[in-house]
Amino acid sequence: MMKGVQTAITGVMVFLALITFSTVRADAAMKHKDIIKLKGTSAYCLECHTEETPRIFEEWVNSAHGKAGVGCADCHESSKGNDDSFFHAERFYVQTVVTTFTCAKCHKDQMRDYFTSGHAKSLELLKTMKEDDPRYPIVSQYKDDDFRQCGGCHGVEVKVDKDGKPDPATWPNSGAGRINPDKGHGSCATCHPGHLFSMATARQPETCLRCHDGANYPEGEIYRSSLHGILYETQGDKAVLERPGLYLDGKTIGYPTCAYCHFNGAGKGLLNRHNAAWRLPRDLTGPEANMAPKRAEKLRNNMKSVCNQCHASSVIDRFFDEADKQLHIYQQDVMTPGLADYKKRLESTEGDERQALLQAYNNFLVEGKRYRMTLYMGHHERVQR
Repeated sequence: MMKGVQTAITGVMVFLALITFSTVRADAAMKHKDIIKLKGTSAYCLECHTEETPRIFEEWVNSAHGKAGVGCADCHESSKGNDDSFFHAERFYVQTVVTTFTCAKCHKDQMRDYFTSGHAKSLELLKTMKEDDPRYPIVSQYKDDDFRQCGGCHGVEVKVDKDGKPDPATWPNSGAGRINPDKGHGSCATCHPGHLFSMATARQPETCLRCHDGANYPEGEIYRSSLHGILYETQGDKAVLERPGLYLDGKTIGYPTCAYCHFNGAGKGLLNRHNAAWRLPRDLTGPEANMAPKRAEKLRNNMKSVCNQCHASSVIDRFFDEADKQLHIYQQDVMTPGLADYKKRLESTEGDERQALLQAYNNFLVEGKRYRMTLYMGHHERVQR
């Protein structure tokens, strides 16, 4: 008898909890709709998604998009004629893949900048790498499956099935160089993931280190062990990164992050950028460390403006002068003869011996990248040969 009463009470409590949960969700949705006056398709979306995907709803409702009245349909609505659209909820056509062209409807300047970046072109650069590039012997190993193994960071070419839905073999994917069904390159979700579209997330090193870390990408390890990285890890006030506005400067943040140096509008005469190359006079990731084809001095000065937020100009000049000097010596004494030697040996080696040689060559390239990037990230004395 007592057990039956307890079961009944438990059932009532669960029922009341469900009613309360549903009421809160419904009230939140209606309140939000009243505040921003969502109309049309986006209002229909909330009818289901406040219940079906509550976490996504919460992210969106607290985002800058939600507060500005940018609804689901503004990003996901499509038309019957598009190959990547399908009829949803027996009401309207939608697209699953939100592309950079979609974001460009509102964020034109940011997208124009991003489209010219190595991030947006990262998959295309793999696909079009020429055989005379020193990295080609390594990269060519991944051509057979269209670089799908590289897709987590470089992206993949997203395909859609006959029903207009993304092929599971190519989706989900948020690689920086993703080729979308509309042939646009890139994914804003690489740095602004989820439905919160947070600036703070893009400003955190952890977001960059999702790709710029690991055996072949030493920049993550270099940053974490640098004074900048240590300051961020031990003293950084993460809440500051939530600060709205166009940029953070040296008065606001004293622990440089990846975004602070490479994208942020900190520094005299600088603007927020979505192309890291605008502060990089030289490609340190490439084994030949080529100079930028145009405005190399201007690009170096852009980076110096960032450094000048915390460091004296004389210190900055000496730092870069010494790094340039050490780089020249390293490239001349180590990289140039090493590249020539490996090229000669690879041309005459086959089978298992070639695979072993390719592994050794890859290690050589990675160590070269590590040394070059270390020079410019704070450790002139750290030599790994």
